Amino acid sequence: MPEPLRLLIITRSPGDALLIEQLLREVGLPVEIISYPQVADGLAALMREPFDLVMLDPDNDPDVVTRVSKNAPGVPVILLIPRDDLDAAIRLLWRGADDYLIREQLTPELLLCTIRYTLMLKRTEVAFKRIECFWHEIGRSLHEGILVVDQRGTIVFASARMKEILGYTTDEMQGTPFLSFVDPVDVPRARILIERDGGGREETELRLRRSDRRVIDARLTTSPVTGGNSGYVGVAIGVADITNQKLAEERIRRRNTQLYVINQVVRTATSSADLDELLRGVLEKTLELLIFEGGGVYLIDPGRSSAELVTEIGLPEGFSFRRRIIDLGAPPYDQVLGKGAAHFVENYPRTYPQDAGSGIQAFASIPIMTGKRVIGAINLVSRTVHSFSPDEREVLVSIGREVGGAVERMWLNEQANFYLDLMTHDINNANTVASGYATLLAETLAEPDKGLARKLAAAIRQSAEIIGNVSTIRRIAEETPALGPVNLDPVIRDIISFFPDVDIHYTPQTLCVAADDLLGQIIINLVGNAVKFGGPGVSIWITAREEDGRILVSVEDTGPGIPDAEKPMVFKKFRKTGSRSGKGLGLYIVHTLVQRYGGRIWVEDRVPGHPESGAAFRFTLQACPPVTGRND
Repeated sequence: MPEPLRLLIITRSPGDALLIEQLLREVGLPVEIISYPQVADGLAALMREPFDLVMLDPDNDPDVVTRVSKNAPGVPVILLIPRDDLDAAIRLLWRGADDYLIREQLTPELLLCTIRYTLMLKRTEVAFKRIECFWHEIGRSLHEGILVVDQRGTIVFASARMKEILGYTTDEMQGTPFLSFVDPVDVPRARILIERDGGGREETELRLRRSDRRVIDARLTTSPVTGGNSGYVGVAIGVADITNQKLAEERIRRRNTQLYVINQVVRTATSSADLDELLRGVLEKTLELLIFEGGGVYLIDPGRSSAELVTEIGLPEGFSFRRRIIDLGAPPYDQVLGKGAAHFVENYPRTYPQDAGSGIQAFASIPIMTGKRVIGAINLVSRTVHSFSPDEREVLVSIGREVGGAVERMWLNEQANFYLDLMTHDINNANTVASGYATLLAETLAEPDKGLARKLAAAIRQSAEIIGNVSTIRRIAEETPALGPVNLDPVIRDIISFFPDVDIHYTPQTLCVAADDLLGQIIINLVGNAVKFGGPGVSIWITAREEDGRILVSVEDTGPGIPDAEKPMVFKKFRKTGSRSGKGLGLYIVHTLVQRYGGRIWVEDRVPGHPESGAAFRFTLQACPPVTGRND
């Protein structure tokens, strides 16, 4: 089993750590989160123990990233910012941050993709530095070729190793001008190198020409040669062939570029709210990163008889590929949409003379794939001469696969939400009817059948409660909180009206808190818990008062209470205490909503030191001035 990711979160927002942990668990990433509200405490933790990743809210501190990087230079840093703070995030990226996330746009997939991308980029950076050091040491440890060049620029000595490097014999090199072996582009720099009069040791890179006319990259280390009283007589040059090193560096650079482009497209796809935004965003990002002037996205219709142009950017009027595809068997779509093969055209006017006046010089059509199934295509055009390198072709094909996966996930999510909404609606309707009949039945029957009817009604209410809890959890996960002043009094009184037969004590008063329309779920779950587990004779007290700019709300009961050993675990998802029934969702929802509103919740004994005398759930919320007309 892989070791969990050790994540340090530095943020003043109390809900950030819980949100990050919840999102990562949804995508199955094992994680160990350590959270600190103060930067100083987080920096101290970085000095004490190792972390894989740091996530922090800069909180208007321009030097925070520098200090974090100084304490842990090898640990990547992701900024956690609000939507309106993008300018500050960009500035901090220049100061050493590796990436940023917008708090209001967080999704499980986006968070996972950003973490993986940041870790991969940091590891690649470290690996690249190691490769640089490796090749540097290899060059120093192997026997370099040696040339000695006199004041006239003529080679007077060549070591045997130079034959392997340049392909000439030592006799062929000796007596030959050194500049004749230098690539013409680098001759001016080479002339300065050998014509200097004295000075110290210098190192540079030049391109040299071999006997087989191949050009190699070489690192040259020069030192002046003196001849006693004669003074400066020439220069000794150590020559190392670094062609393979350069090729390796270039491969790494190209691969990093590919990964960057693909990950930027993936991030755009996973952060989109709907299919139109996804396809438009992916097209814009691809055009921006790969420098194309225009493009369009097609999706095949369900009957697979045609394909619709669902979005386009910068395609000229009358362009052949700017219209609905009515024949999937016509070139080039017989290959692109029929067989899933990418189509590249580097001389568009000659290949498609009907568009000669469009100004298009190059064209690419990339299949959008879900597994082995083609669902559409991305078309790209260039108005300048363009050659599609193997690396670029590989990136474009990868983008087609990633977009296909994102589209498929969005379709599946939309379909799942549709069926879930349909089931919730129908089950709620069935529960309402069944509850009404069960109540009528209980009123007409005598004991013991009356008791059975009441149990039936209770079971139906529990079913409705489960459906309500699931709907609430969906809203919490999918909706961005829009907090505003909410009057507690009508919310509490409405909840009390749901329990007409329960002994509930409450003194009405006007107190407003920062919340939204889910606030009632906190009260109804706490009161419902007290009723469910307290028995028919339970008494409940609800109080609220202001303390230091916050509202403290208490829900106390005379039920069986909660043992001290179980108190820390009551708010965990699917956690049931003792022999209690239920699904373990109610208190989890309460805890999540309180944190959503920036508050804190805990449980105590109603009578201190006597758990058997009942429980007292207390939570705090931020006080707000009332707004006329809201929840009055």
